[in-house]
Amino acid sequence: MSALPQSDPSIADIACHSSDEILAHSRFPAARAAFVDAVLGLYEGDAFLNRLLLEAGRMVIFNTIICLHAGYDEADRTTWPTMSLLQEVMTQFGLASPRRIEDLVARLIHSGLLESVVSQRDRRFGILTPTARMLSLDRDWLSAHYQPLHVMFPDPGYASPVRRDPPFQQQQRRVAIGFFALGAQVLAGNPAMMLFLGRDAGVMVLIKLIQMMGDRARSPEGLSYTDLGARFGVSRTHVRGLLQDAEQAGLISLSGRGGRFVEPKPAILQAFDRFVAESMSGHDLLFRLAIGRLAGTGRGLRARNVERTPGGVSAL
Repeated sequence: MSALPQSDPSIADIACHSSDEILAHSRFPAARAAFVDAVLGLYEGDAFLNRLLLEAGRMVIFNTIICLHAGYDEADRTTWPTMSLLQEVMTQFGLASPRRIEDLVARLIHSGLLESVVSQRDRRFGILTPTARMLSLDRDWLSAHYQPLHVMFPDPGYASPVRRDPPFQQQQRRVAIGFFALGAQVLAGNPAMMLFLGRDAGVMVLIKLIQMMGDRARSPEGLSYTDLGARFGVSRTHVRGLLQDAEQAGLISLSGRGGRFVEPKPAILQAFDRFVAESMSGHDLLFRLAIGRLAGTGRGLRARNVERTPGGVSAL
């Protein structure tokens, strides 16, 4: 029997900017640039976080732990954020085996981001409990993911997540629990993105390439990737293998001696933009649900455009 809460049936009444609306918006290029700069600001040059988190399975595990703990009710055993509940949730994503989940949890504990606290109601169970540092990293993550929405729709804007507000974080993560299955669908529906998301630091390599495209910081041959591995704590060989696979998928072309220059094709930017827009749409929905709870209404704002795209479990 699943212990997971279900989505609020009143969701159909909740305002949400759809991904199509976001893609068509005149400010989308500025919003994309804000997202790229914010994420790179968090992770570029931080080899520890890149090795620990920046692969789809590991990031989803990290986010899921935060969400499950936000929904923890000591009086309700089905909400206890234990290893078994985490493994149950992760089966929906198909990104990590039970052994891999256990290994990452052990690394998070060893790194001082997570604790396993013995339940006071049943000492047979360990409650996965984020430390202050883990919660702070999650607020950074939320801020980066709401900044593009704040750029695109500044009135009234998304000040609570952008300023890293802890009460908003708590409510956003609680409502995100009901959208895990939809999050898995979004990941599965974006195979071009999964080529990068499924590799260590792959998404950061992609985001850096997107930034370089926007800056036009290129030689006549294309964008050089020779220093990308060092920026994100992986080897040049790892980056080259990733880009060779992307070339075979028709997303980029490699040129120059040893294939050290990258020429992105339109398909890669289209895939990235679609994924970012879906993530923004989902974060918008969760924002409204969370703000509604903070206001004591239990629900967000009514409006015309509704899209049930989960933002709380995005791997970006």
